[in-house]
Amino acid sequence: MQNKYSNYIINRIKFKYTYFISLYGEGSTGAEAGLIAGLIFGILDGIFAIITDTIFKSDILKVLTKELASEHINISASSLYSLELDTGFIEAIIGGLIIGLILGIIFAYVHNKIPGKNIIIKGEMFGIILWIIFDLAIGALDISLYGISYYLVVLGLGVIGLIVFGYILGALFNKWSVAEQPVTDSEFNENR
Repeated sequence: MQNKYSNYIINRIKFKYTYFISLYGEGSTGAEAGLIAGLIFGILDGIFAIITDTIFKSDILKVLTKELASEHINISASSLYSLELDTGFIEAIIGGLIIGLILGIIFAYVHNKIPGKNIIIKGEMFGIILWIIFDLAIGALDISLYGISYYLVVLGLGVIGLIVFGYILGALFNKWSVAEQPVTDSEFNENR
């Protein structure tokens, strides 16, 4: 009786240890994939921000002027706008790296809960979920500030960036997480 109980405890500890190690492994693979996907997303986001800021310059200057006047800050709206154009690209890349790292780890732990068999499609679905949360829902708060046209452009560019992010995240996560168990071409194409 004692032996069965001891074996049960030992096997339970081994299971928990193995489970913990496997989660950590997926988390680090997700972090690595997220960093690369985040870098690419940051570059795209920086380009899209420059495009959006250029198209909607007058709307942005109006909002900045109004906010600066209400806060009694002694800096011109055009100076802040120029600063945003000068630093926005680098900020987008740094933000992409940080967010990519975090979202890559999250993806590593939730990818099995996303429907489907193909990890790349799951990555794209993850990107669409992020787009719905951040651009569609939270981005709607900008409508009152910048207008519907600005919002629609940000939505259109945002979905491109986040689908690309999801694709790269899924592809790299798949490549690096199955390094020990290579998938044949027929298995890969069968799950598409």
